[in-house]
Amino acid sequence: MRTFLKLSVIAATLAVSSAPAQSQGIFGGIVKKATDAVSQKAQDKVNGKIDEISSKMVDNTFATVFGDSAKGGAPAAGAGSAFSMGGGATTESSYNFNVVTTMEIASSKSTSADGKAVLKMHFNTNEPYTGTLVMSNDPKQQGSAFVILDAKNKAMVMLMASDKSKFSMAYGWNDAQKFATANASAAPKAPPVNWDTVKVWNSYSKIGTKTIAGYSADGYRMETTNATVETWVSRDPRLSVGNMFAANSGLKQMKGRLPDDYPTGMLLQMNSTNKTTGESVSMTVTSVDTDAHVSYNMADYPKPGAAKK
Repeated sequence: MRTFLKLSVIAATLAVSSAPAQSQGIFGGIVKKATDAVSQKAQDKVNGKIDEISSKMVDNTFATVFGDSAKGGAPAAGAGSAFSMGGGATTESSYNFNVVTTMEIASSKSTSADGKAVLKMHFNTNEPYTGTLVMSNDPKQQGSAFVILDAKNKAMVMLMASDKSKFSMAYGWNDAQKFATANASAAPKAPPVNWDTVKVWNSYSKIGTKTIAGYSADGYRMETTNATVETWVSRDPRLSVGNMFAANSGLKQMKGRLPDDYPTGMLLQMNSTNKTTGESVSMTVTSVDTDAHVSYNMADYPKPGAAKK
């Protein structure tokens, strides 16, 4: 059967070369359509493979950033999820960052690779968004992801990059209003606090001052029946991004560890001990670049499928 098909193709080709011009046009059109069909099928297979790889990268990134429960393409799985499915949220044309902090997080109870983490968090002192660079330790996943929490557009943006391609995904961010500058300014304001003189604030007691990553920080301790928490915050005007720092509390490495509320300022260090489990967690900013010039252009990260149109 295959031999017959090959002979048929050869015959058709010879017929095209020996037929009159009008007939050649007809046969030529048939051959072109057949060739185009084969090319399209091959391209569809390539596109399908790209989509498959992209999907795996997104799933793995969700698991890396937000925990294993987010794996499987489930940014909106379950009621109350922080992100909305759809991938069509509005974004900025570019995201620019002028402050980059490096934070080391360690847990005494964990024996897995997740027990220690280094997060590079990016901020813009004039814009309500923050970005975190994620590098995968999985040798099978060759690439990186930059995750942006954009309170202005109520979007969570994932910029994915490998050695062969770049693409982006944008989801609705349901918790954005908690961190948007406009909403924060419109909310009822609490009485001003003189942090230079206050000794006790809510459940926190001031414990002193020290320098962390080159910045003066005030320390506060909170003690409950279940845990002891020490936080060190800086009110240096160059670090006026504390509100957006708190947006990162949903990251896997910080989830359930960052206090819901702590004294105003940029968190530079936190040490906590769970009295029930004995687990101790430390978060420390090891470096701060307040003269950073980092920019991500959305045009460089097209949405999957955009290049096929």
